[in-house]
Amino acid sequence: MLRLDLAQEPRLLEIETNTHQRLGEAQRMQWLGEVAGLQESLRHIAEKKKQADRLRRHAEHGEGGTGALS
Repeated sequence: MLRLDLAQEPRLLEIETNTHQRLGEAQRMQWLGEVAGLQESLRHIAEKKKQADRLRRHAEHGEGGTGALS
């Protein structure tokens, strides 16, 4: 599993934006398989964003850790 580094969070947001754009195109073109795949990708991105929020909260409260979650 990939480890999340908070320094890479801007890249994660960039990927999310791009994925939303690709999803819009896939929906317009009625590429149903692509739509399903992109929706799944967005679910994974949302989970990584939640992990980043948890990691940030841990760091702000001084709760050990290495700055990354897997």
